[in-house]
Amino acid sequence: MNKATKRSVIDKLLKVCETSEASIIEKYARTDFGDFFHELTADSALVNFKTLKVVSVPDGDDEFVAEIERRDGKNGYFSSADGWVAVPDEDLTLYKVNFDWLMQAIMAALDIADRYKPKAVLEEYIWALGQHRIETRNTHIIVVRGLRNSTVFQELKAHLEKHHQAKTPALVITLDPLISEHLSLPNQNKLVKLTDAIKWDKDQFEINTALLAGTMRGNRNQEGFSSGFRSLSVNGEQYTFTPKQAEAIEFLYNAGSATRHQDEILAEINSSQRKLLQVFRSGGKPHKAWGVIIKFDGKGNYWLEI
Repeated sequence: MNKATKRSVIDKLLKVCETSEASIIEKYARTDFGDFFHELTADSALVNFKTLKVVSVPDGDDEFVAEIERRDGKNGYFSSADGWVAVPDEDLTLYKVNFDWLMQAIMAALDIADRYKPKAVLEEYIWALGQHRIETRNTHIIVVRGLRNSTVFQELKAHLEKHHQAKTPALVITLDPLISEHLSLPNQNKLVKLTDAIKWDKDQFEINTALLAGTMRGNRNQEGFSSGFRSLSVNGEQYTFTPKQAEAIEFLYNAGSATRHQDEILAEINSSQRKLLQVFRSGGKPHKAWGVIIKFDGKGNYWLEI
């Protein structure tokens, strides 16, 4: 996916995803997507799925199901009242959402598109997008469709119970906008609707990653930082910091997903130490947050994972 996707296009595709087969008749697709229809088919976001073999035909106040036949190179059906009735190809051709394309669009909106290939946990219904850094947190991300279907829900629960216990919870993003807010997932996994996370004021498809990160913090019973960053409650652990340590933590926190070199951090907090570890060492031992929420790459770059 080489270019940004229109938010309105994603919105329409999500509505198609709500159908049982995630498909739409070509005639309606051309109407709904307008000028974007040709672009979506060329980009394989919508792919030719199948041709209908039967159609529902009005019959007074009722309707009957007519089988499609091929005559003189045209599709149609026979009606006792009207005889042979031709049916345009676009009324019979179904297009289906290409879920590989949609997962890549979601990952691109999360700025993780080049890091992981989605894995289908349940074909066309559940996808594991891997673990990625969202804001300041490493987060396991799962996308699910058709969650109101009991089979899909049970498959999701089984996957979460096997792979995502309390220490490694996942953020489950549901494509279904009507799913109950009170749906309970096992362990400390969290559910969020994609429609709640979309930035609807943007023309391009963008996702509010701060909302996703905040959802995970709330889910894991994290109280977060105290005023002044002197303490942090996270995942059942309580951390306290000296004033100088708190300044460094605040600086890293405000950096968001970006890393900061220790020279920049030490200058920011006006420390005379040569290494950041010295700021977070007491009694010859590193602070218990070191390496847990204060992460580093061994090259002098640091960031927070909360």
